Amino acid sequence: MPRIEWEGSFSVNNREIDDQHKKWIAIINELHDSMMKGDISLGMTLNTMKSMKEYVKYHFEYEEEYMRKINYPGMTEHIKIHARFYVLISQYYNDLQSGKMVLNSEIMSILMNWLKDHILNTDKKYISSIEQ
Repeated sequence: MPRIEWEGSFSVNNREIDDQHKKWIAIINELHDSMMKGDISLGMTLNTMKSMKEYVKYHFEYEEEYMRKINYPGMTEHIKIHARFYVLISQYYNDLQSGKMVLNSEIMSILMNWLKDHILNTDKKYISSIEQ
């Protein structure tokens, strides 16, 4: 499973949101690299997952405020998608914390694919609504 590398196709034509997406990608890649090297300790995994959970919350709040400012008509559904993912990542964090789960390639794949799909498909919709 390869790392996520930033590509121009990820850009939503908003520097702040692009920078936030880059930061989120860096957090996921940090987790991915540690897992691939086999040096995942529970403490490191928990710290990185906690960072991701906190960053996701920050990013979603920022992006949702942006969608309000541009009066994006698909905002309600977009916010629901954010909420569902936040619940998922919170559950992963809680399961790791309680020892019910170990970080593995399946979970990494879910996290990476969700982010790429979200940027390329869901986030691109609010950009296209501005361009109309």
